[in-house]
Amino acid sequence: MLQVLITIKKDLESVTSILYATLEITPFKRDYDSSFGEIANILKRYDMNENPRNLRLRFTLFMQEFFDSIPENQWDLKDPKFIKQSEGFAIKKFKEWILEQVT
Repeated sequence: MLQVLITIKKDLESVTSILYATLEITPFKRDYDSSFGEIANILKRYDMNENPRNLRLRFTLFMQEFFDSIPENQWDLKDPKFIKQSEGFAIKKFKEWILEQVT
């Protein structure tokens, strides 16, 4: 059991790294298909056969959840700190979802 938890922790760290690396790239140059394809391959270890595009959609929904939680007049899309906050929120929720599916 301990080995499984260690493996899950490492895989979630990999997912985090993949997402942060992807989000650091200029938006129109990002290769979401490859990034979420890598994540889909990680999830296959846990018998989760997820389509990379479905994973991308799920991630986008978590990003939307962040924006829905804040009044639109408080969005500051030009503030890199605000954008990082939204990305961090979506990554956290995405990892929580993965953990729920795996455990």
